[in-house]
Amino acid sequence: MSDTKWYLKDEKDPSLGMWIFRNMAMGAVWAGLVLFGLIAFILLIRAVGFLLPEDPFAALETGRTLISAIV
Repeated sequence: MSDTKWYLKDEKDPSLGMWIFRNMAMGAVWAGLVLFGLIAFILLIRAVGFLLPEDPFAALETGRTLISAIV
């Protein structure tokens, strides 16, 4: 029997180093997805904020004036 452990061998068998690398890489992918998802959500909220009027009651007054002019 060999004294070298299976996870230290440089063969096609699964190695501990490759398992660590794969899990760390998947963690980095998930962290990137969460980061960019959060940035996209914040940008979406800002875009909606720019579309809304500064004074929402002014929009109501304009609507009321328009309705009273029609009626």
